[in-house]
Amino acid sequence: MQADRRKVLLQMGAGAVAAGAWAMGAREALADNFPSKPVRIVLPYPAGGATDVLTRAIAESLSKSWKQPVIVDNKPGASGMIGADAVAKAAPDGYTALVTITSFVQAVSLYSKPPYDVLKDFAPATELGSSPVVYCVNASSPARNLAEFIALAKSKPGELSFASYGTGSGSHLYHTILQDTTGMNLIHVPYKGEAPILNDLLGGQVTVAFNSVMAVKPHIASGKLRALALTGTARSPQLPNVPTFAEAGVPNMDMAGWFGLLLPGKTPRPLVEKFSADVRRALADPALRGRMAEMGITLSGSSPDDFALVVRNDYARWGKVIRTHNIRLD
Repeated sequence: MQADRRKVLLQMGAGAVAAGAWAMGAREALADNFPSKPVRIVLPYPAGGATDVLTRAIAESLSKSWKQPVIVDNKPGASGMIGADAVAKAAPDGYTALVTITSFVQAVSLYSKPPYDVLKDFAPATELGSSPVVYCVNASSPARNLAEFIALAKSKPGELSFASYGTGSGSHLYHTILQDTTGMNLIHVPYKGEAPILNDLLGGQVTVAFNSVMAVKPHIASGKLRALALTGTARSPQLPNVPTFAEAGVPNMDMAGWFGLLLPGKTPRPLVEKFSADVRRALADPALRGRMAEMGITLSGSSPDDFALVVRNDYARWGKVIRTHNIRLD
């Protein structure tokens, strides 16, 4: 009887192995045959910006290699949460993807009831690239470098001002960390975009601001703005004379903003890996790398696991800042 039982168990085990192998083979076949119809990449921001340019370049490359249309669908609103929510609730079949930026992991912590779970409802496929932001003052400022600006601000607590893209935006959170680190106390002036910030920074209505490399580069070159430092771990090729915050003596500002591609959370792993590999091939194109470098973006490309680690770490880091300072949007 024991022999018969062992035989049955062995048969069951062999059956389970066969079933597992069949399932794995089916998933791999799914990836091999993908795509068989148009693919949609949701971009939760308006058309025309650097993220839009990058996404459309990737879509064009994938369309050529996949022999299927890859459509970019701009769905702006609610700090990117409208578009992200559409992807979170899409079928996990590879035909809907999300391209987003660091605010993806920040926005959910600003609301008491976000519509999705960043870590459970998405499958990170690859980091696309990164871009620092530059801390600038009007050229008329007496501060010639970051150390002098910090000293100036600390000598006038509550008198100087910093601009941001709005409460809870990346620029607001960067400055929150900066003030915690240095002891500065500046007045927060929220704006609705980069253009009005630049206008008032150039006009002297606001003291200091974080802005994108390409937005401030011409004004730095013309002598109208002075760059004090930039975020990230390395200098920008577009602004080689501007030090990082670490080089300027201020820690905790090594976070460069990232761009990334994610799929719905239950997307089969072979499809996630196919997306990652094919997008990374698109990012390796020298013409695209040069074009994005001119916009202040350094293209990278990473494995799904490496990008998942970035998402988890940044979700924890920015969430802690938001909770510590009780920054809310609802």
